[in-house]
Amino acid sequence: MNQHSYLVGLIAPGAEFSVSSELHRREAERHHLRYLCRHLNCRRDFGTLLDDCRVFGFSALGVATSTDHQVKALDGLSRDAARTGTVTTVIYDTDGRATGHDTGMDAFTAAFARSLPGAALSRVVQVGATGAGVSTAHALAERGVEHLTLIDTDPSRASALAEAVNRHAAHRPATARPAEVLDHHLKQADGLVNALPPTEESDRLPQVLTESLRSDLWICDLDHRPGPGSLARAARALGCPVLQGGSVLVHAAARNFQLVTGRQAHTSHMLGDFADLTAEPAAHS
Repeated sequence: MNQHSYLVGLIAPGAEFSVSSELHRREAERHHLRYLCRHLNCRRDFGTLLDDCRVFGFSALGVATSTDHQVKALDGLSRDAARTGTVTTVIYDTDGRATGHDTGMDAFTAAFARSLPGAALSRVVQVGATGAGVSTAHALAERGVEHLTLIDTDPSRASALAEAVNRHAAHRPATARPAEVLDHHLKQADGLVNALPPTEESDRLPQVLTESLRSDLWICDLDHRPGPGSLARAARALGCPVLQGGSVLVHAAARNFQLVTGRQAHTSHMLGDFADLTAEPAAHS
C-alpha cells in the first residue's frame, strides 16, 4: 500500500525552515498527501536526535548544514553524500536505518541546466568552500569544468575542497588560490559561483566580485534571498546570465520531496511557489 502521510523534521534557520516547509506542504497538496514538517532543535546531540525521531515515526530529516559528527552518526550514505561528506536529507527505511543523502549536487546540476543552458565551462571561479559550496564544487567537476579555481576566506578550506574534488575527478580540475588573486582569475573566467555564507563574508571579497563583473560572465549566487546590494542583482543589471540561489534551493526541495515520498515533484510549480513566498509585500497588494 502506498504511504499517504509523512512526518519530516527540518534542522534549519527559522527563515529557511519557513520557506522549505511551505514548499513541501504545497507540493504535497498537489499529490494529495499529508506532509507535516517540524522544526527541530539543532543544539541536541545528533545521534540522540536520530534515535528519538526514529522512535517517534519520522519519515525523514532535512539538514541545512551537516557536520562530520552528524555524518558519522548515520547508518549509511548515498553515493553523493559519501563523495562530498555532506548530508542534506536523512531517510528512515522500513527497518529504521537512517541513510544520509546529499541533494546539493543534483540540485545545482538541474538548476544550472535550467537557468544557464550552454554556459561555457572552460574556466570557473568559485568563492566559498563550505556548506553548499562543497556540493557545488563537486557538481561543477562532474559537469566537466576544465579549470575550477577555489577561493575562500580561509585558504585551508579551499585547499581541502580542491583535494576532495580532485580525488573524484579524473582530470583533476580544481586548484585552490589565495583571495589576493581573485581579480586576476575572474578576468580569465567564463563563470563565477558565489558560495560565501553571509556570516563569513569579508569586507573585501564581495566588493571584488561586484567590481569584476562583466556582461559575458555567467553568475551563480547561492544566496537564495538576495538583497538590494547583492551580487545577483548587480549581475542582472549588467546583463550577465544569472543562476540565483532560489532555483538551487527549489531543486533541492524537489529532490528531497522525491526521496521522502518516492513521487516526482512538479519543479516548475515549486519555482512559482518560491517566487510567491519570497516576493516583496507590495507584490501581494
